[in-house]
Amino acid sequence: MTCTGCVRKLGNVMSSIDGVSSHQVTFVTETAEFDLDTGVVASQDVISRIEKETGFKCSRLISGHQSLDVVMSFNLATSYEACASPGIISVEKLKKQMYRITYDPRIVGARCIIEPGMQLAPPVGDVGVSEGKKRLRKMLIATIVSAVFTIPVVILNWSNNPIPKQTVQIISLVLATVVQAIAVPEFYVGAIKSLVYSRVIEMDMLVVLSITAAYLYSIVAFGLAEAGFELEQEAFFETSSLLITLVLFGRLMAAYARVKAVTAVSTRSLQADTAQLVEKDNTVIVDARLLHFGDMVKIGPHSRIVTDGLIHSGDSAVDESIITGESAPVTKSSGDSVIAGSMNGSGTLTVKVTRLPGENSITDIANLVENALAAKPRIQDLADKVASWFIPAVVGIAIVVFAIWIGVALEIRNDDAGGAVGTAITYAIAVLAISCPCALGLAVPVVLVIAGGVSARAGVIIKASDALERSFKATDIVFDKTGTLTTGKLSVVKSETFATKLDDATTTGVLRAVLDGSQHPVAEAVAAYTDSLPISKASLEQIQSVPGSGVQALWNGSSVKAGNPFWLNLEQDEVVADLLARAMTVLCLTIDDRLIAVFGLKSTLREEAHSVVAKLQAQDLTCHVVSGDNPKSVADVAGAVGIEASCIVSRASPAKKQQYIENLQQAGKTVLFCGDGTNDAIAVAQADIGVQIGTASDLTGAAADVVLLGGLDGIISLLDTSKKAFRRIQFNFIWTAVYNLFAILLAAGAFVKFRIPPAYAGLGEIASVGPVILAAASLAWRRG
Repeated sequence: MTCTGCVRKLGNVMSSIDGVSSHQVTFVTETAEFDLDTGVVASQDVISRIEKETGFKCSRLISGHQSLDVVMSFNLATSYEACASPGIISVEKLKKQMYRITYDPRIVGARCIIEPGMQLAPPVGDVGVSEGKKRLRKMLIATIVSAVFTIPVVILNWSNNPIPKQTVQIISLVLATVVQAIAVPEFYVGAIKSLVYSRVIEMDMLVVLSITAAYLYSIVAFGLAEAGFELEQEAFFETSSLLITLVLFGRLMAAYARVKAVTAVSTRSLQADTAQLVEKDNTVIVDARLLHFGDMVKIGPHSRIVTDGLIHSGDSAVDESIITGESAPVTKSSGDSVIAGSMNGSGTLTVKVTRLPGENSITDIANLVENALAAKPRIQDLADKVASWFIPAVVGIAIVVFAIWIGVALEIRNDDAGGAVGTAITYAIAVLAISCPCALGLAVPVVLVIAGGVSARAGVIIKASDALERSFKATDIVFDKTGTLTTGKLSVVKSETFATKLDDATTTGVLRAVLDGSQHPVAEAVAAYTDSLPISKASLEQIQSVPGSGVQALWNGSSVKAGNPFWLNLEQDEVVADLLARAMTVLCLTIDDRLIAVFGLKSTLREEAHSVVAKLQAQDLTCHVVSGDNPKSVADVAGAVGIEASCIVSRASPAKKQQYIENLQQAGKTVLFCGDGTNDAIAVAQADIGVQIGTASDLTGAAADVVLLGGLDGIISLLDTSKKAFRRIQFNFIWTAVYNLFAILLAAGAFVKFRIPPAYAGLGEIASVGPVILAAASLAWRRG
């Protein structure tokens, strides 16, 4: 795809196909996603129709299951599909003898799929990068071939040589026709199909109109000259040929820059191609695509972690910065999890595979980044609206320029009709060729691609592209406390039980039963504390979670509650009040409203919390903390990180957090809320930008717009990237407007002493698109 017209064309075609819905087209990565009702239309039929009506070459990239690309004969493929083993979903032909076997890895493993006569196809890697490289190779070949035939035409027509003019014109006609043929698949096919099937006038149509006008005029002029007519403006075959070659060269440069930019921030490229599979006492190097669930793989010193797993044996320090953005290596030992794409340190690890390549953390991050790109931000709508009238406007301007120069040539220069037409058509051709909406189409998406990739490398996963658009506007940052400003790793530092008829084991059993299943950090910490205590198993009924308060249930007909003391009206109890006064987080257990046990917990402040808040405040951002914890505990944490007392809210239920954010918004503030995902869904949804502190395993389930894998520093990175991205988008819009304004004026002959001849108008592709791509790419350069 070369411009946003291609996006509209593809979207229009998909909208017209029964059974296709919810389609999204991503311009920069040249991919499309859609929901398909296979009961109405087959996927291959959809691909065939898209190819027919757009002129694009399409292939299916992903499916809902694991897939393996293999090379095998047609006969073997036919028999294999007919006698498919359990777990084989489909066998799809890709090209020649290459087939894609889709399977369920929980039923059948990849190594069990490979049969005699089959071999693995070369790994595809990042599809966006590989498809971009294919496009680059195609453009390189077309440009070279076009240049080979264009250069002689230019030399013959622009040099003083003894060759007769008629011979020069004949040779030029033949060579220009060959160059014109090269332009057919690159320009004519797509432009005509867009007009016929989608009724869209795209960028290619401007090129087609200009090269066709130059070529046809030259043929007519050549024919008239051969018939004995004298024309003031002779045939200029070099114009159409040079125009085609320069436009192809411009697209080659744009394709190269796009591939380099996307490759630089590609997350999928972190996937290792091979793995050291441990089989009994031997280690065998296998293709990473052939791993099974539960396989043991050896990770050597200073080598990349192949896929997500649990350490079975060994100790090492693992550098996860490429995934989480956390610069310090993380010490890992038996039982710890490791993330695909991270780099092992000096130790040797044996890892049990829990997720396969193609569906691991690398894939999760890449999919989230790509999905964010597919969702069109509001600023892209503006670019699309401008682009939709840009091309018709340029065609209209070219017609006006043609008419004006006809008048000038006839009335002022006193040219004859043939000379007037020849002069006017050169200006019209230049206007059509110099105009370039491609830069407008790239202005937003290419920046979002780089920004999303750069953020992902820093451990900031942007799940919604418009979050990047909104983040730089933030005026207020609202933090949750537990798990956000603090580590979330609470520990019980004080506990007390009260005399009852129940023994300690029964009390612990009831407490453990009511807390089981709760994912709140306080509940998890107390439950972990009870692991070392004697316990009698208790059976509860009607267990109900009360968001922001605790859990309640029935035990042998008695009401059991475990939660914060304010919910249980116990904040005045002597023991509870003492723990609260010491800034502890408190959990109480009651049976029939009688206090049975109380636990005081403390958590540690995140190391980066104070510096992050200070940096935010230095940017004139107001920081708040809103927590369900007790006032003393919240005030202590807020004071430690430097948040003012007027910006503190304690004992806040989820609804109260939402109301606090809404009040800020009604006061004209743009709010970024950051929590740990526990009871935060309402606040995340209410905030202008919802951010969650998480891990790689939280990515797909997180409801937030942005997930921070490396800690609170990610907020600084998010805001910084957002500001830089917006500045580049602004530059791109301004550059596109300035370029097209002056380029059209120069091409139209508005300036007496300066003019862009039609033969050189093809350079407009480079002049307009180059700065746009370079501006976006500089986002990645500045990371160092």
